[in-house]
Amino acid sequence: MRRCPSTTCQTASATSCFARTAGRSTSNASPTRPPARVQLFATCVGDLVFPDAVEDAERLLSAAGYEVEFPRRQVCCGQPAFNAGHRAAARRIARGFVRAFARDAPVIVPSGSCVTMLSHYLPELLGVEPFEVWELSAFLDAAGFEPTKTNDGRTVAYHDSCHMLRELHIAEPPRRLLERSGAVVAALPRPDLCCGFGGTFSVRQPEISAAMADDKLAGANAVDALVTADPGCLMQLRARAGRAGGPHVVHLATALARGVA
Repeated sequence: MRRCPSTTCQTASATSCFARTAGRSTSNASPTRPPARVQLFATCVGDLVFPDAVEDAERLLSAAGYEVEFPRRQVCCGQPAFNAGHRAAARRIARGFVRAFARDAPVIVPSGSCVTMLSHYLPELLGVEPFEVWELSAFLDAAGFEPTKTNDGRTVAYHDSCHMLRELHIAEPPRRLLERSGAVVAALPRPDLCCGFGGTFSVRQPEISAAMADDKLAGANAVDALVTADPGCLMQLRARAGRAGGPHVVHLATALARGVA
């Protein structure tokens, strides 16, 4: 990863922003009893487009009592190549991920799509044992994390990303965390409707992709913010909202760490 998400970082190295003194833990530690450390995977979109959301994820994990490590040599999980059918390329990239991350601490990811790749497909692709991988909101919710009241008096809607909802079956944890932060979580007309990003789908079918995003945004005009837990969805929805004057769109980590305002 090439960018530094931290506003306090003095170099271009992401490692210097997130690296912490390494402790010891076992990979099967319960999230209700914090291990000495967790490993944060920034993801490509998080690293290059939304480093602020990655920094907010680090803030939340630290506030929950975890020591956060940002592995020095983390790279893409291989999902774009894998989804495009380029298995040889995906395998080469995924090996870089395996080399970068240790197995004695959970890997926490602020993206459901990357968690799907790491938990469902990488082990078979490489013939390796799976890592202990958690999507950020599922990890914090399982740990009983109580965020500060950053969203008192705010009404938000939550967009379910396709991978989180359909493959990871994570729907309630992000909503519970938002409610614990003081927000009123309003229901979208079609919470299961795809935002139209779909990785390369948005490039290959831009008109259909844009129409799908506009449909999603139309259901969120009466709220203070539309929240999503996936950087890909955030990129898609924020871009369309900016063009059409739609709602404020934020990543879940930012909503919990700093509020939606």
